[in-house]
Amino acid sequence: MRNDLWVTYEFAASIAPLLILVYRQRRKGKKISNKEYYVIVTLAVYIISVFHFTQAGTLYDLLSHIENIGTPVINIEPFSQGISKVGYMLNIVLFIPFGILVPRLCRQFDYWFFTILLGTLFSFFIEMTQLLNDRITDIDDLIMNTIGVVIGYSAYCIYKYVKRKKGKEIESFDISPALLILYIFVLYAGRFVFYDESFPLMTG
Repeated sequence: MRNDLWVTYEFAASIAPLLILVYRQRRKGKKISNKEYYVIVTLAVYIISVFHFTQAGTLYDLLSHIENIGTPVINIEPFSQGISKVGYMLNIVLFIPFGILVPRLCRQFDYWFFTILLGTLFSFFIEMTQLLNDRITDIDDLIMNTIGVVIGYSAYCIYKYVKRKKGKEIESFDISPALLILYIFVLYAGRFVFYDESFPLMTG
């Protein structure tokens, strides 16, 4: 029961600010179809899951580990800490959906370079947030995450090709790159400000 409350709290902390943002956009006249809204929510659930599994750092992590900020644990030498087949596989699988969802939401990212670049930058951003909670920032994670994005985008392209051979098109949307990045930032900002693992709900 407590674990369910913990996950619900963690999820709500991130998604509430995004839902408020999308609601305000609709109120101001921005056209967001129901299908587009569902894909945005799907992306949000995925991004929040990434934050959960990678334990992305928060403001409260920073405050509780502030004495260790000067001594970060960073590995910038690839494959120097031993090979973890399970760990590598999980890092790859975790980022496959990124390569599928991003080009569908943003037509301007429906090109391998832009999708992979954004995925790599997103992975790098997460690694940097792990400096806030005294976890290891590892280039191996960055490499495996990027491979996951490549696989995801490749799967998306193959599926799109198969659909076109059948005379059909994948429905994609025209969210601007800046807005897509804003959505991801708002999801993290919600977690950063509102999610506190030491909250009484978690420890009581």
